[in-house]
Amino acid sequence: MRRTILIIATARALQPPAPHVKPQPRYATSGASEDPLQAFARSVDAIWSLPGSGPPATRSRMTKERKEATHATLWGKREWEQQCSYEHGPLRRYARVMARSFWSPLMRGLAPTVGVLAAWSVFVFQRKLTITANGLGFLASPIGLLLAFRVNSCVSRFHTAREMWGTIIFTCRDLAATLSATAEIDSRTKARCGRLLAAYGWCVKGACNFEEPPAEVVRTLLSEEDANAVLSARKPALASLLLLRKATINLPLAIHVEHSVHHSITDLNRLFGGIERLISTPLAPMFMRHYQRGLLAWLILLPCGLYKAGCSTAPKLAVVVASVAYLMLGIDEIGLQIEQPFVVMPVHTLAEGLTREVLEELS
Repeated sequence: MRRTILIIATARALQPPAPHVKPQPRYATSGASEDPLQAFARSVDAIWSLPGSGPPATRSRMTKERKEATHATLWGKREWEQQCSYEHGPLRRYARVMARSFWSPLMRGLAPTVGVLAAWSVFVFQRKLTITANGLGFLASPIGLLLAFRVNSCVSRFHTAREMWGTIIFTCRDLAATLSATAEIDSRTKARCGRLLAAYGWCVKGACNFEEPPAEVVRTLLSEEDANAVLSARKPALASLLLLRKATINLPLAIHVEHSVHHSITDLNRLFGGIERLISTPLAPMFMRHYQRGLLAWLILLPCGLYKAGCSTAPKLAVVVASVAYLMLGIDEIGLQIEQPFVVMPVHTLAEGLTREVLEELS
């Protein structure tokens, strides 16, 4: 008997310990004595502990010599102070910019094209290929206009996208403040509306980059029924707005409060439609191909015109052509990156800020 017990105890001791599974935070149900708004606050706190809840790596190929100097993060006092006094004075600032430009992602991306144009310049010098230098000046004006139009259009798209997200945050914050100040609405309804507003922000964040909504975040914020309705919809952001409208449509509100609430929901619907329109309609591909062909043709003819104008050595000709190509093609590359503005915008941080502000207004 003792031998049997000893064998069993030894076998149990040799068994590997069961792996510890970290429980996934889910929608916090409020007990009988817990305030629903406090349960909402606990759900928001649980979001930050979810796996992979940090902002994803930016997929832009734009130059990021300093992460704080891009639109990949929201700026504060520290970022503005560093930008204004970057390395203590303009002399050192420009020296560091020039030194780092050779290892920048923009330079690495353009290096093959710039290298080919530099080699073409040496070939032009050796073969003595020429073209009237004044002709390049006539071609430069339309090329510059096309390039400026493209960059201005891309910058306008970026500012439009940022304004849309700013309006979304303002509308959600204003709607949460209106619900919080309305005595006719009970705490449970306020908390549910706040959860739906926060879920709307995260669903919009996913739609901006053609991604699925963060299911773990949505299930942490919403009840199982609401989360299933949102995640199974073709457009989860609009599904959360539909649930929000149903939750507020029959509330006993004053006429001006009722108009304000439903007008805010309609504005959120309109803003989501604007984001869909922005990401689904790029600049005309025919225009982009036209000006890119014109730009490359001008760069190919540039060494011929410079040689005709009296450029005396092959290295000098190659350096001038490579410098001009880097400048012109770099502007085009930057425009290409911000044409889809939500790739370089900190949409994850904006969704976090929306969630926190809705919670603060309701609390």
